[in-house]
Amino acid sequence: MYKILANSLFLGKQIVYMPTCHSTNDTAREHVRNTATIEGAVFITDDQTQGKGQRGNSWEAKPGENLTFSVVLTPTFLKADKQFFLNIVASLAVNDTIEAFLPNDQALVKWPNDVYLNGGKVAGILVENAFQGSRLSSTVVGIGLNVNQLSFKVNTATSLAKEAGSAFGLEEVLHSLLMNLEKYYLQLKREQYDLLKEAYYGKLLGYAQTRKYLAEYEFEGKITRVEDSGYLIIESKQGEHRFDFKEVQFLF
Repeated sequence: MYKILANSLFLGKQIVYMPTCHSTNDTAREHVRNTATIEGAVFITDDQTQGKGQRGNSWEAKPGENLTFSVVLTPTFLKADKQFFLNIVASLAVNDTIEAFLPNDQALVKWPNDVYLNGGKVAGILVENAFQGSRLSSTVVGIGLNVNQLSFKVNTATSLAKEAGSAFGLEEVLHSLLMNLEKYYLQLKREQYDLLKEAYYGKLLGYAQTRKYLAEYEFEGKITRVEDSGYLIIESKQGEHRFDFKEVQFLF
């Protein structure tokens, strides 16, 4: 069980704990459709049996060792063409949380929805939006953060404990993450777009750095910006490239 947050404004005031569930995002979206779910409600489980990432990718997490949860937001103030700011908000919240617990390690955001720690994938984010006209009506932010898991099926994954050499309290990490999420969400609500973009670029893997990428062919380029709608812009010798999710691969 997880305690509600006493020192937040609205995030984590309602926590729905499930020992096991197929997907916290699906469960949260079902609650939004069928019940009076308050903004900031958190749906969390110890064992997510069908965790998913962007565009249907799966998410591996051993039961009881990591954080797998979803947060309900109602960003009716946000226009549809600025929806990627919700990914930015979630990414910065996860990144700040990791660096708070491992201040001597490097966490970076990998566009569009992953966070890497010392070169290994430590977190994944899935933002699912519902719309009413040109604005958002509700959002479910799903976050999977590897906390205490030490072994993975893929060698590109890592966790806080694996990097630190010691375990962490899941509730303490959760509360820190939710407080960071609330902080950045309130910045978004105040329309502090430039401030959020500046913070995001400061943590964005490959920003203003020459790296190799794979699209229809392999090329070298620099990330110059991310559009409000989420498109990634990479400048190369051939010119400017504009990519949607899953259209370009980072080559490490």
